[in-house]
Amino acid sequence: LGSISGFTTKFQLYTVPGQSYYNATRKLVLQGADGVVFVADSQARRFDDNLESLQNLQDNLLGQGVDVRQLPVVFQYNKQDLPRDLILTQDEMDDALNFRSVQSFSADALHGTGVFETLKGVSELVLKKLATGSQVA
Repeated sequence: LGSISGFTTKFQLYTVPGQSYYNATRKLVLQGADGVVFVADSQARRFDDNLESLQNLQDNLLGQGVDVRQLPVVFQYNKQDLPRDLILTQDEMDDALNFRSVQSFSADALHGTGVFETLKGVSELVLKKLATGSQVA
């Protein structure tokens, strides 16, 4: 990944399940996070769950004193490979969840489609923030 100000960059990735009963784990994982990939399930029937998870993420970040407007965030809309009548499109997902109009990615994690593009997107945002001297966790 190169270096910034003479320091070699290294990424550590963590994941937590979306279910609300993992809130304590989410809080722990978010401590010191320099960026976030919010993975949403594109299935229309999971819409309310996505909203709840996004609100939980924002609440947890605010609870740690993190300005969510300054944190590098990207959205990944998983399961975009499912039949159209079962899912919301990337544009529909953006309209519903992506209030900051940050970068978003269509994905099919089962087959790997969009996964590395998402990682690259959040990595570039974190590195850019570091390179400009902005404070990260």
